[in-house]
Order: sequence, then structure tokens, then C-alpha cells
Amino acid sequence: MSCTSRLQNLGRSRPPLRHDTLGRVAIVPELRDDRILLNAHTDEDVSAHVAGEDEETARRFGWWPKRSTEQTVRAAYADWARNWRESGPTRTFAARDPDTGALVGGCELRIRPDGTAEVSYWTHAGQRGRRYATNALILLTGYAGSIGITRLEAHIAPDNHASQHVAESAGFTQAGTVIDDGTEMIRYTR
Repeated sequence: MSCTSRLQNLGRSRPPLRHDTLGRVAIVPELRDDRILLNAHTDEDVSAHVAGEDEETARRFGWWPKRSTEQTVRAAYADWARNWRESGPTRTFAARDPDTGALVGGCELRIRPDGTAEVSYWTHAGQRGRRYATNALILLTGYAGSIGITRLEAHIAPDNHASQHVAESAGFTQAGTVIDDGTEMIRYTR
């Protein structure tokens, strides 16, 4: 199935967002296709999340040589859930194998006040090279459009060729460089 077909099917295959009486997102929407499932992180995911993190993940996200613990993962999950409940600027999804439901990584949309957003994505150690990140980013892109995001950016380290390939495979194009937390990154847009 082509990327375009999968994005067109996105609107038909996912349940509508549920909002509470104040207009806030009450649950994390489930996005799926035949290659990836995106939904909420759960307490049952904590051990798999910690086990799936390796030096590559910690280095790319800037916390190396530290590593996540069950406590820091639970705190992150609580923050991500709060952002969903309060319609905050960060929308984080668990990425799962669609057949088994196993946690294979995640992706995140960080919404800016101007109607644009930055994306990030990760795949757990042992799950890389299976197109999980590409498929998650394609679904995340469709979700972003469905909530009115007008432009997406990904900031990727120049030596992170795998992540560059993911962005390009999901329809992003290089658009110069940007300084992100003091480090020059390649800016991809879509």
C-alpha cells in the first residue's frame, strides 16, 4: 500500500478523538495500519521501554551516559498522559507491532503556537531496520494534519543516517540546518 493510500485510509480506520466537556482530548487516539499501531503507553510497557533503550537512544536524545529507569519512564508516561488530558503541546504515542501489540518504540508531536510542530521518533534496540519508525512517522503525519498542523519539522543529527532515511521515506525533505540545544542539526520539513 502506498504512503498516500495509507494516509487516506487513516481517516477511515481510526476512531474519532473523544473530548471531555471542556474540549480536551480525553483519550489517546489509536492509529493503525497493517504495519504499525500507535496508541497510549501503559504501566505494562515500563519494563519493555527500559529494556528497549540502549546507548544509541540515550545518545540521540541527549541524556547519555545516563539511562532511563522504571521511575523516570513512569514519570515520562505521566507527563505524556497529562499532555493528552490537558490538550498540551506534546502528543506522544507508543509504537507497537500491530500483530502482537509489543512495544517497539514511539513517536512524538510537539505542537508550537504558530500551528507547526516538531516530530521525533524512536525504535527500541532489537527492533530497528523493520520500518517501524517510518510507518509510525507516516501515521503521526496524518494525525498532525487531522488536527490542523500546517507544517512539520524533524531535527536530525548529521551522522544519524537511519533517522534521515526515515524522515525522507515519510515524505520529509531537507531544508537547511538549525541549532537545537547548542548542536547543529539537519532540518527536515513536510
